[in-house]
Amino acid sequence: MRNAIPRTLCVFVLSLIAVCGAQAQSQSVPGDIKAFAAQYVAALNSKDAARLLALQHPKSLACMTPENKDFYDWTMAMQMRESIPANYMLSVMPPNEGNLKALESMGERWPLKPEQEVHIDYQQGEDSGSVVVWLVRENGRLFGDFPCATDAAVKQFRDSAAARKAADARYKALADGIKEPLRSELVTMLRAHETGRATDRYHQATGQDMQTSMFVINALKNEAR
Repeated sequence: MRNAIPRTLCVFVLSLIAVCGAQAQSQSVPGDIKAFAAQYVAALNSKDAARLLALQHPKSLACMTPENKDFYDWTMAMQMRESIPANYMLSVMPPNEGNLKALESMGERWPLKPEQEVHIDYQQGEDSGSVVVWLVRENGRLFGDFPCATDAAVKQFRDSAAARKAADARYKALADGIKEPLRSELVTMLRAHETGRATDRYHQATGQDMQTSMFVINALKNEAR
């Protein structure tokens, strides 16, 4: 996650879309899970929140109320920032109990305990990523499953809004201030999916620390898309 996000909020958002190590394609992935993953990727890439939420279990959706709409709108927007290429790989496994308990220990509440964990891994150029989707099955149908945000998590999100806004503005200003020819060089790298190289190049050229460099390059990605 990016830019001054609270620790508990990070964990919640990562329960929706998590970055993990690459997994090998498994021939044992059931057909219905492959079909669900295809729908999930299509919904994510369409940037259509309603389409993505339609894949989730009603008990998870019930966590979303008018009172916490700002929190969930933000998490959905963060989730849909990146797209997944068509040549992604799938693997399926039992849920990692340690991760589930970690979420619970930080105050998140599972309306339904996940039954399966699906990894959608992808590679674009030098960039790689992974989405983790937790699943439950009901009456023969698969649903996505995510934990409910507690009142404390929503409060922390709101309390940190000013800090997030200030951080976003700072990194955007730094990105907007990158001059030629460095700007075109970095944009070319980002369009070639060489985010790590772009970050290193910006760091070397400007002397900014690596954390700042990563956030500035993330801000510059909007131009490269």
